[in-house]
Amino acid sequence: MTQRTSRLRTLSRAAGAAPGVRTPSRGSRLRPWIAAGAAAVSLGAVVGGFAPLTYAAPVVGLLLAFAAPPDRVEPIPTIAGGRRNTVIAAVVVAALAVVVWQPQRRFVLTRRNLILSLTAVVTVAAWYGSLGHSFLPIAVLVIVLPSVVGVGRLVAARREGLEYRLLRAPLSDGLGAHRLQLLNVVSCCALVALTAPVGTYAALAVQLTGSYRALLILFSAGLVGSVLVALVPLRRVRLASNLVVAAGTIFLATQLVLVHRPPSDAVTIGAPLADPWWVGQGGRAELINYHHTGPMQSDALDIMQIGEGGIHRPGRTDLAGYYVYDRLVLAPADGVVAYVLDGLPDQPIGSVDEHHPSGNSLVIDIGGGRHVMMGHLRQDSITVRSGDRVREGQPIARVGNSGHSSAPHLHIQAQTLPIAIGDIRATDLPQMLRTLRTYPLLFRDADLVRSGAETRPDAIDPRRGDIIRPIG
Repeated sequence: MTQRTSRLRTLSRAAGAAPGVRTPSRGSRLRPWIAAGAAAVSLGAVVGGFAPLTYAAPVVGLLLAFAAPPDRVEPIPTIAGGRRNTVIAAVVVAALAVVVWQPQRRFVLTRRNLILSLTAVVTVAAWYGSLGHSFLPIAVLVIVLPSVVGVGRLVAARREGLEYRLLRAPLSDGLGAHRLQLLNVVSCCALVALTAPVGTYAALAVQLTGSYRALLILFSAGLVGSVLVALVPLRRVRLASNLVVAAGTIFLATQLVLVHRPPSDAVTIGAPLADPWWVGQGGRAELINYHHTGPMQSDALDIMQIGEGGIHRPGRTDLAGYYVYDRLVLAPADGVVAYVLDGLPDQPIGSVDEHHPSGNSLVIDIGGGRHVMMGHLRQDSITVRSGDRVREGQPIARVGNSGHSSAPHLHIQAQTLPIAIGDIRATDLPQMLRTLRTYPLLFRDADLVRSGAETRPDAIDPRRGDIIRPIG
């Protein structure tokens, strides 16, 4: 038995394998090809229109990470500088300097860690750019990632691959990179925690009325877990994940600044509904308003109503089951009707009208180059015509579900042009795309309920999750 083992070691060394490194098995050699094939199928589903990129991106990333060598093997297969890797880094992540120059003494850049980190970035970016719902993958990462990393830490502990000195003697020499990593994680987790009070997850609170509290518990546990696993890190700090965490910190800090930034050049109007209404989308940051990523509707609001069961009655998903459907729409300001589009059918839940994004809509010229546009109105409910003068509080239409709308609501925005978004009748569509811009909307003569506290400001600056109660 000993002679056979010695012979195998001799053959392994003759084949060029380093002492102590196992020869790759057949399964490990096939794994990259299997993962690449599965990733190709996933991308093909996106190209063929069978799956959206927002869902395919994390699947492809995880498949590619599965094909890469594990981070815990020794010696660590760090990515080396070279022409091929330089080109890949420049094209894929614009990180030429990171790949060519690596601080080998303190950080290590492994293939699996790089792939997983890029997967997280691409997934959040895809949800940010295409849907304006980056908070969803962020919440999933916060809840799921600590458990995954924790399992990895247990595996590394069995292989004596953890650095315990950060927990036992955090000020010891040689732990500078680990202390920096801990600060990086704590800073990001603190900013993630601050996203909850500003209304980021208010839509989930309404849709998941019975289980939202459990979701918050998991969310909080995920943040605590992220800090705990950072206290017991791997012996060598992974560069890619730390860069992603730092980028996440910058992103979240920017978003939170935008959330609290005072409005500039705002338009103040009255309430468009007589009854209390809930802001489903609103604010000047993507985290609380998916409109913010598009310049033609960046300051738009989506107005709904809530009651028992959320935005629709319990067990009802038909149009009439939504609390806001068929509610009277009031003129929010004095002005002249500058545009009307009516006659489009209300879309059943699950269906949208791609050709008329705003659906039945009207625009009121309120003077000073400002126009208030309201969309997704009910078919044949508009009671005014172009050229009519309206007074604030005058009934002018009813809330519907026409156009590109996932559920009955009122889309309202102040803008530069007297036209609806995406109107195919526009005489100069390219010019409209260049010149149509929006203004922040403020509401007067109303009470504001935010985070359970009710106030009566002179002008309400709405954001997601607010309840606005008109006075009178």
